[in-house]
Amino acid sequence: MEYKLLTQQDIAGRWQLTVRAVENCRKAGIITAVKGVPGIRFNLQQIEELEGTKLERFSPIERKKLEREIEALKQKIATYEDVRAIILSASTKMINL
Repeated sequence: MEYKLLTQQDIAGRWQLTVRAVENCRKAGIITAVKGVPGIRFNLQQIEELEGTKLERFSPIERKKLEREIEALKQKIATYEDVRAIILSASTKMINL
């Protein structure tokens, strides 16, 4: 996942505001600057959330790959459950002898 930081100037251009208006938004707590980095920077994901942009954690390709992996794991689990049932049945028969 891409992690991009924006400056106040970036946001001002993006929102068609002045830098002062962006500063006022920051001071009012509407947007929060990232701590631990030099200067005043904002997380792109937070800005997109404020804009109402739908965020996807994974790209469509990554999502499809993960869905296939999940399906393969479900099949493995089903196989292991079948094997476990066979072993349990056989061990029960051995104990009852």
